[in-house]
Amino acid sequence: MTAPARPPALCPDHYPQFSCTGSQCEDSCCIGWRVHLDKKTYHYYKQNQHKALRKLFELSVKRSETKGDDKHFGVISMSEQGRCAFLDQDNLCLIHKNLGHQALSKVCATFPRRANQLGTQLEYSLSISCPEAARLILLNHQPMGFVQTDIDPSLDNISSLAGSLNNDAALMQLNDLRALIIGILQCRNLTIDARLILIGLLLEDFQSALQAPQATAGQLQEEVLQRFVALLGTPEALQKEIDQINPNLVLKMALVTAVIGNIPTSAHNTRFRGLLTEAAEGLAFKDKKPSSDHERMACHTEAHLSYYAPFFDQHAYILENYLVHYVFHSLFPFARQTLLTQYQELICNYLAITTLLEGQASYHKGMTEELAVTTIQSYSRFAGHYTHFKETISRVIEEQGLDDMRQLFMLLAREKGRAPL
Repeated sequence: MTAPARPPALCPDHYPQFSCTGSQCEDSCCIGWRVHLDKKTYHYYKQNQHKALRKLFELSVKRSETKGDDKHFGVISMSEQGRCAFLDQDNLCLIHKNLGHQALSKVCATFPRRANQLGTQLEYSLSISCPEAARLILLNHQPMGFVQTDIDPSLDNISSLAGSLNNDAALMQLNDLRALIIGILQCRNLTIDARLILIGLLLEDFQSALQAPQATAGQLQEEVLQRFVALLGTPEALQKEIDQINPNLVLKMALVTAVIGNIPTSAHNTRFRGLLTEAAEGLAFKDKKPSSDHERMACHTEAHLSYYAPFFDQHAYILENYLVHYVFHSLFPFARQTLLTQYQELICNYLAITTLLEGQASYHKGMTEELAVTTIQSYSRFAGHYTHFKETISRVIEEQGLDDMRQLFMLLAREKGRAPL
């Protein structure tokens, strides 16, 4: 008896178009990262006697210091410049060149592809840390769609949900919640900031429904979803109401400065450090610390109105695509943290990115698609791969006292007189 065919995977519509650019990549994934080796690959490399690689395998393939699981059994040591030992002068992989694709470790063979499991549904996406993937994700003028694709057997390192969510009813309800979140993010009759505030309100109400007695929780969750679907039918009234929220630019800049100020300057990613330095100069930060509040606010407002808003008035889809990708790629709102914690992380990342974009726009006296992609990709590469960054965000949120939705909304609110996005 033959086994039933596995259902196809769900992926964003840009996913099938991806192809690695190899030596043409401007920000190699073999530089500045820790490359883990699964147990099988580790032993294969250690036993390999290829004359061009034998010495490199002997010197550069190490046992993992953490003695982790079979997926993190070994590591490839990096040079002082953060380059993989197997990267040649043309930024091509010597293992791939001499032994073929099949000899690569799981991490190297599959990046930037990622697999998530939601119940019986397998989902594939690309990491925005990769420049070519970032262009595919961010630069499509049309709302991101989702299609089905064949199962890729090489993508067997699959992220899945916490056990408490692995039941059909809970998954269906949360999947409906995610679909609505994506729908709100793609509602182009609202500003980007208004969409994020609306999502915060939705998550607040949905969290309350989750905490209701089991007998009524499901019905309350469905009522929350239906109520917010109805709100999308009156975007003008909704935008007008959200515009009444008073912004707190001082608190916003304090939060962003604290988040960005915790980025280690010793990281090997010189590309991102250069962008960070330029953005700081564009916003008149001195050594990543703000000058006086008055000067800081003046520089921020000028950067936004003169250089940032004129571009993003016409290219708001870039930010929309970043946010939709974030929701799909990161299992939002399925992750193990509370809905509020996940929302806080999303908002901190969004505010850090938009502030860096404002600084870059001010520094260069304008913004382009390529500069926007480079800024978002470089930040995401750091934030997604620096292991302590999530803890940094959590600490900064606690220090700033941002444990209330209304405070987060004031960080997102548009300043009066600003052009909408």
